[in-house]
Amino acid sequence: MKRLILILFVFLFVFTSCNTESVDVNDNVVEGTWKLTTWTVGIPVDLNNDTVFSTNLIEEIPCENMETLTFSVDGTVASNVTFNPDVMILFNEILGVYVYQVNCEAEGSIGFAASYEHKGASVFINDREAVVNGNRLTMIYKKAQKIHNLAKTDVVDVKDITLVYTKQ
Repeated sequence: MKRLILILFVFLFVFTSCNTESVDVNDNVVEGTWKLTTWTVGIPVDLNNDTVFSTNLIEEIPCENMETLTFSVDGTVASNVTFNPDVMILFNEILGVYVYQVNCEAEGSIGFAASYEHKGASVFINDREAVVNGNRLTMIYKKAQKIHNLAKTDVVDVKDITLVYTKQ
């Protein structure tokens, strides 16, 4: 009987001490430096005349991109240089093609510092949500890029701007 009680006690101890809850391992670590690698409105273009169409404006325009975001453990994010070209997109309704006008030196270098909050796969920078997936951080600015007619008198469409940062 003592042996049976001992076995039951060991059995109870082993199974009640095990935790079946999943351990929260954060694969989406945000602290560190992230480089802007994609700036897109989803329209394939070949602005650099290399015969390769890309939706990523960073690959197509001659503007220098040195934008990085640096996330600190104290809840701040900073960028000393932002990628801020002035991009105007026109739509030629007769030919059905997009025409880009890009000014690389529109605002010069703009830096910023802000607070951020990291919750699961989401990072909130001043209440704007970005999503972390592995070594990529994606931020979408809804309806941020206006598409004008050739005369620049009407907005004929609006597109989301998607920024993708890659962890360095």
